[in-house]
Amino acid sequence: MTINSITFLSLVRREVARFTKVAIQTIFAPLISTGLYLIIFSYSFQNREVAGYGVPYISFIVPGLIMMSLIQNSFANTSSSLIGAKYNGIIIDFLLAPFSYIELSLGFMIGGMVRGLLVATVTYLVSIYFYGGAIAHPFLALFFAILVSSIFSLFGIIAGLWAEKFDHVSIFSNFFITPLTFLSGVFYSVKGLPGIWSEVSLFNPVFYMVDAVRFAFIGQSDMSPYFSALVIFSLAVFLLVIVTYLFKIGYKVKS
Repeated sequence: MTINSITFLSLVRREVARFTKVAIQTIFAPLISTGLYLIIFSYSFQNREVAGYGVPYISFIVPGLIMMSLIQNSFANTSSSLIGAKYNGIIIDFLLAPFSYIELSLGFMIGGMVRGLLVATVTYLVSIYFYGGAIAHPFLALFFAILVSSIFSLFGIIAGLWAEKFDHVSIFSNFFITPLTFLSGVFYSVKGLPGIWSEVSLFNPVFYMVDAVRFAFIGQSDMSPYFSALVIFSLAVFLLVIVTYLFKIGYKVKS
C-alpha cells in the first residue's frame, strides 16, 4: 500500500493548521489545569518521598501529568476534527478525495500526535520550575510519548467516526479516558494499593503508558519497561489496523 506524499502531507498540514490557528485554546489553555496540579502538589508534598522509589513526590507525578496532557489533547484533536467534518457535511469529501485508507489513518493520527506532543512539551517546560527537569532516559521518553500520542489520536478517530454529535465524543472522555487516566497510577504507585486493587490496575492499558514514561523520567517503574513497551506498541498497531478498516468500509460515513 503506497502513500502519495503530496496528498498525505496536505492532510497533515490541514490537521495541524486546525489547532495552531487557535493555539491559545488548544496548546496553552491545557496548562492551566496542569499548572494547578503542579502548584498544589509541589507545595503540599514538598518534603514527601514516594515509598519504594526514594524520589520526591513531585518528581514522581510529573511524568503522569505530562501523559495526562498528551492523552487528552491527542484524543481531542482527531475526535473534534472528524465530528466537526460530520457537522459541516464535509466528511464524505475525505473518502472521495485521492487518499488511500492508510493515508487517512496516518494523516489524522499525525495531526493529533503533533498537538499532543506540543502540549506535552510545553507542560514539561513548565514542570522544570517545580522539579528541575531531569530525565533519566530522554530518547526513551520521546519514544513512549510518540507511541502514546499515536494511540489516543487513533482512539479519537474511532470516537469521531462513531459519534453523531459533539455530546457523544464527551462520552469517551468522561467515561473512559478520564477514569482510566486517574486510575493509572498518575498520583500513586499501584504497588501500594491494598488487596486485589494492585492486580486490577494491570488491566488498565493507560497504567503501562504512565509507568513506561515514569521509568524514562526517573529510571524506576512498577512494571518492566520492556513489557510496557510491548503492550503499548501492540495497542498502537491494533488501533491503526482498526481505524484503517473503518475508513475502508466508510463506517458511519457512507451510510
